[in-house]
Amino acid sequence: MQYRLLLLLALWLLGHHGILTSGCFEIEKEALLTFKAGIIDTSNRLSSWAGRDCCSTWKGVVCDNNTGHVLKLNLRNKYFGHSNWSDYNSLRGEINPSLLVLSHLSRLDLSGNDFGGISIPKFIGSLKSLMHLDLSGSNFGGEIPEQLGNLSNLRYIDLSRSLFTCETPLQISNLSRLHTLRLSDAFASYNPCVGDLSWLSHLSSIRVLHLSLLNLSNATDWLEAVNTLHFLQELVLSACHLTNIPTSLSYLNFTSLKFLAISENGPFNTILPTWLWNLTKLSYLDLRYSGFHGKIPDSLGNLTSLNTLLLGSNDFDGGIPRSIQNLCNLVNIDLSSVGIGGDIAELMGQLHCSWKNMEQLMLQNNKLHGSLFGWLEEMKNLSILDLRNNSLGGPIPSGIGRHSNFQWLDLSYNSLQGVVSEAHFANLSKLDTLILGPNSLMIDMDQNWIPPFQLSYLILDSCQFSHPQFPAWLRSQMLLVDLSLPNTSIADTIPEWFWNLPYRFVDLSYNQIRGKLPVSLQSTILERFIWRSNRLEGPIPSLPNTLKILDLSENSISGPLSPLSNISQLNFLLLSSNQINGSIPSYICELIYLEVLDLSNNSLSGELPQCWKNSFLLILDLSNNNLAGKIPSPIGSLSSLTILHLNNNNFYGELPLELQHSNNLLFLDVSNNKLTGEIPRWIGENLQDLVILQLRSNMFVGEIPSELARLAHLQFLDLAHNNLTGSIPRSFGNFSAMTYDAIHNYDGNGYTIDENNFTSFDYSSNLLVVIHREEYQYSTTIYLLKILDLSENNLSGQIPEEIVALVLLRSLNLSGNHLTGMIPERLGDMRYLESLDLSLNELQGAIPQSLSALTFLNHLNLSYNNLSGRIPTGSQLDRLNDPSIYIGNYYLCGPPTENNCSKDDANPYPKRDNNNGTHETIWLYLGMGSGFATGLWGVYVAFLFRRSWRITYFQMTDKLFDDIYVMVVLSWRRLKGKIAGRRPLS
Repeated sequence: MQYRLLLLLALWLLGHHGILTSGCFEIEKEALLTFKAGIIDTSNRLSSWAGRDCCSTWKGVVCDNNTGHVLKLNLRNKYFGHSNWSDYNSLRGEINPSLLVLSHLSRLDLSGNDFGGISIPKFIGSLKSLMHLDLSGSNFGGEIPEQLGNLSNLRYIDLSRSLFTCETPLQISNLSRLHTLRLSDAFASYNPCVGDLSWLSHLSSIRVLHLSLLNLSNATDWLEAVNTLHFLQELVLSACHLTNIPTSLSYLNFTSLKFLAISENGPFNTILPTWLWNLTKLSYLDLRYSGFHGKIPDSLGNLTSLNTLLLGSNDFDGGIPRSIQNLCNLVNIDLSSVGIGGDIAELMGQLHCSWKNMEQLMLQNNKLHGSLFGWLEEMKNLSILDLRNNSLGGPIPSGIGRHSNFQWLDLSYNSLQGVVSEAHFANLSKLDTLILGPNSLMIDMDQNWIPPFQLSYLILDSCQFSHPQFPAWLRSQMLLVDLSLPNTSIADTIPEWFWNLPYRFVDLSYNQIRGKLPVSLQSTILERFIWRSNRLEGPIPSLPNTLKILDLSENSISGPLSPLSNISQLNFLLLSSNQINGSIPSYICELIYLEVLDLSNNSLSGELPQCWKNSFLLILDLSNNNLAGKIPSPIGSLSSLTILHLNNNNFYGELPLELQHSNNLLFLDVSNNKLTGEIPRWIGENLQDLVILQLRSNMFVGEIPSELARLAHLQFLDLAHNNLTGSIPRSFGNFSAMTYDAIHNYDGNGYTIDENNFTSFDYSSNLLVVIHREEYQYSTTIYLLKILDLSENNLSGQIPEEIVALVLLRSLNLSGNHLTGMIPERLGDMRYLESLDLSLNELQGAIPQSLSALTFLNHLNLSYNNLSGRIPTGSQLDRLNDPSIYIGNYYLCGPPTENNCSKDDANPYPKRDNNNGTHETIWLYLGMGSGFATGLWGVYVAFLFRRSWRITYFQMTDKLFDDIYVMVVLSWRRLKGKIAGRRPLS
């Protein structure tokens, strides 16, 4: 009712106030001023709307020269389409129905403004004279009003880049004379905006149809509907969630089509449709990211009018058909990520007819090889060349320096080599993006060179500068947004001018840059600041709130963490391997967007904060510091946490119960602390994704919980150097990841970000591993580790037979316990074992012959047990000929010991019980020593004259002292372990 009253009021005003004054109807001028009153115009764009003549001086108002009526209202934001356009020059507020007075209005353009999500006014459907309606990018929302279907004279409508709800179906089927419909980039927040496309058949005059980013998943009839549009020339259905595409049509009606874009749909998982090759008027074809497969047919050559061919990121097999040489009008080609291989010169030979006009060539992520010479110099109109991630070799031709149209050059991730000099850029005045690394290229520029270009993006990862100084030519690049020069051999202090450039992203990692960072960088717009592995010193600078990634790891940065308190947007904070001291401030908990926090290998002290509200935190690494106190229970609220390193600190108390809620954990390392209590059973019950569990060198007591065997993905378990008692659980034979291949896809990389393909950032977990009593640091190859270490505890009982099921295990260490019984006979089934340590136990019986089947074994220690019998031979055991492997087992015989076995393999000495034989031998030697002291003078003369007696006696004395030393050391170690509650790493 209100809508009708407004319409009647406007008609009444027209009838009573249609007076032409000074080239402008007074009623229309008043209507425009009323419209202006409802607009919020912070940029004063409508400041010219004053005075009496609205036709000649009011900006954006166009009148009919003959009648004086307002015909057009052009209020498009001139910054529309620029970066951050919505922040500049936008009109806001409300659209007043006074526009109904403009009865002759044929064009209304409000695009690129910001109307705050309000609905499109229904009264616009009553502007009967409208032929052109553009409301794109003006932040309209709600439902698309059905009244728009009443605009019978409409030829063009653009509602793109808006956010609509679609509870009411789109009602524009009455617009039979419509030529252009643009709904692209209009996001539907509820139901698909256009459930089916049957209404398209009513738009018989449509020439341009843009619906990209609308949800058309229910529109299974889309091709049938489009096939009714005989006059259609442009069809854009990109990213519309289309799920099917017929490969054939009985009759093709839209043969006038010149522009077709159906990219980013499906995946269709079908061959290219045969009806495509009958669209012979096509000049633009975009089928990227849609899951097409099979061969690209020779019929492609039928499309001789094509100037743009975009087939990238599909699953085609085979090469590009030779018929592509028929497409002599091609100027833009995207064949990226389609699996084509061969010599790039041969492929370019097929395109020879269009070389001179080629503007964009994108062949990245393929298997092309060969050289850039012989063809690249001829493509003088190129503006974009992307050949990254192929196998191209040789130098870059200096002839590209004559290509004055180059804007984007990406040759990264190839095998290029040679020198890049000023000649390569002589005439590249339009160059905006230069990406050359990593390649084996030498960048040789004179320090006084002034480039002809102004770059926005410069990526030279792992290229080498010919001089160690900062490249002085960067000083002139006043538009530089992204600078990435990691591993480029820069060995210099940071020049003052460096901080005057407008960077958002800076990566200068893995160089030898020295000196201090500025005290403050708050005036910058930095988002990524990466200086890993240099020689920087001094405190952390004060940084801007725009920062998202900070990586100063592996430098000599010192001082506290306080300068970071204002960076609320931070995603990655990496300061490992520096000299940072003080405590961890509580503001760390307030960084709610933080995903990776690595403060390892510093001198941090004190207790951890108790807050921890970082709901996005994936990685927390505080290892190798001087942190103390109990592990705070709020850490358990970090539900997204995948990697937790608290090792090598002074934490005490029990593992917090709340940690059981961190059920996304892959990696838990709390080794080398002072943690007490029993190993919680909830680790095995709740942390089902665990791959690495490192509890080494603490004060854990009690039995090993059998529930740990429920961890199907666990491939590394280290409980060594604790005070654990009881037996090894028989369930330990059930560790799936140590038994079956490919049980988990963890590859050692905790997190990777690669934004816009300009710079990348990697975080790899580190793990300190002890194998055969040597320490090794693992990072990217952690996923290869399959280790079980229960050494240096007080475990007893037998080695369970079930453990031999862990056939993928690389290292098994059960040393330094009180294990009894025999070595499992089938231990040789663990065919991938590289290290086996069963030393310092009370094992007895024979060594299983099956050990000779361990072909990867390179470390074996069975010393100081009660083993007996012949030492097995064969295969790898014959190569491990170190007698120390078997020392302390007096009833073993055969090589590499000096004890010979009898012919029937009997023991060379009488069988002993446990250590009684050792004690008896020791007392025998002591008695002999006493006899020597008593009868010294009796045998003195005989020793003087009998050399063989002297040698025999002193050999026996040396052996006596060796055995006494071993007995004392073992007794002391066991006593120390019981008193102190833990033993040091031996």
